[in-house]
Amino acid sequence: MRLIICDSKGWFNLNSDIEEKNKIKLITKKNDLNIEFLNNFNPRYIFFIHWSWKVDAKIYSSYESIVFHTAPLPYGRGGSPIQNLILRGFKSSPVCALKMIKELDSGPIYSKIDISLEGSLNKIFKRLNKAINDLIKKITTKNITPYEQVGNVFLFKRLTEEDNEIPSNLNLEEIYDRIRMIDDDRYPNAYIKYGDNKIEFYDAKYKNNSLSVSCKITKWK
Repeated sequence: MRLIICDSKGWFNLNSDIEEKNKIKLITKKNDLNIEFLNNFNPRYIFFIHWSWKVDAKIYSSYESIVFHTAPLPYGRGGSPIQNLILRGFKSSPVCALKMIKELDSGPIYSKIDISLEGSLNKIFKRLNKAINDLIKKITTKNITPYEQVGNVFLFKRLTEEDNEIPSNLNLEEIYDRIRMIDDDRYPNAYIKYGDNKIEFYDAKYKNNSLSVSCKITKWK
């Protein structure tokens, strides 16, 4: 089976057993995903793991395109779902494999797998990696008919680097969540401003009402 994996962030690793049984093309750049290339390769599925750009309607209309979204859909459509869920107190979430359509994160769901949202973002990505591999294997080996999303829609706002600043009115557990939810090398750290300095935090540990962190101090730009 011919498969395309679209990943613009680089944290995803495809399991070797999926690679061995299928012909795989990995796409990491926006311009490499075009209808001419797809027509030549003729994939059975296009899997969007973590894709930062809007996809041309010609692509998902012509080829079965599947996007992965970590949220209990239709609650949690939109940007920064992992961080938005953590900020709202969620301890776990389903990872949904859904059909890409025009409306963002609104397509029917093929299957889903629950993961824990505990620990650093890096650890969450490792759980997410396993879940997505399991979902890809299931979709490519079984004849799954996706089902429509049911329930009330709630949209998340995509968070920016400005949202990484830690507010001054949080308790220790909330500060811990703010740090860990973006604690991955591919993301900017949570921070506070202190005079002319910027203090960035990472590697947070919270136990027995005590929070320990590593930090980096630089001049505020």
